[in-house]
Amino acid sequence: VAFHIGVPALLLLNLSQATLPQIFSLSLLVSALAALIALTLGFLVFTAVRKRDRGDAVIAAWTSSYVNAGNLGIPLSAYVFGSTTEISALILFQAAVMAPMGIAILNSATTPRPSPARQVVALVTNPIIAASVLGLIFAAVGLKIEGPVADPLELLADLAIPTVLLAFGISLTSGIGNAPPTNRVDLAITVLLKTLLMPVTAFAIARWGFGADPEQVLLVTVLAALPSAQNINTYAAVYRRNESLARDATLISTAVSVPIIVSIVGILR
Repeated sequence: VAFHIGVPALLLLNLSQATLPQIFSLSLLVSALAALIALTLGFLVFTAVRKRDRGDAVIAAWTSSYVNAGNLGIPLSAYVFGSTTEISALILFQAAVMAPMGIAILNSATTPRPSPARQVVALVTNPIIAASVLGLIFAAVGLKIEGPVADPLELLADLAIPTVLLAFGISLTSGIGNAPPTNRVDLAITVLLKTLLMPVTAFAIARWGFGADPEQVLLVTVLAALPSAQNINTYAAVYRRNESLARDATLISTAVSVPIIVSIVGILR
């Protein structure tokens, strides 16, 4: 329900309400670079060093770079910075760039491996990607979803966060079928990449790469320190890849991120 209905409806509404200046901002550029660096490094570590299958590796790389922008990012941005514009732009980037990249790799890792044409069809018909692309098109042309069209979509979008959290809670209490326990080394690498390397990278890029002002440096560093997104649990469950790692990394990174974010705000502000 989350993967096929709730999350696509939420992304479609959020993306369609965005503006191009929101998307192409300095904070988004820094956040995107930090996320892509963490994603690439995580994927290389898990494929080249840890010798994981690329399907499992992309889930691990996602948990190392894909931030919980919706459930935690929006309320945190509103409280700390008094604005949700920047976190909304980051949601757009993750949905429009990082999700398709990972889904393409997951589709290519299925057995038997589908043909390139089938992989393309699977990518463009994926409900997450299709909703993201449609929402970006609406944003680019200035077409707003309103009235009787928006009302049912809003009801469906309200399913997204509760169903993702419900599935996450179920996985914590009942396990994930016959999935093997999480490798502790893999878990440690994922959590370190997400909670330490990514915010340090964002700080360095903003402070020394672009010479951003202190408020922007604080903003992008806090956004990068957000924990792994619970959406990754949904992707892992749908594709049956690295479910235990996605579950445990989400839980531990959420707990670890709290003192880290408090420390970042205290030091930089």
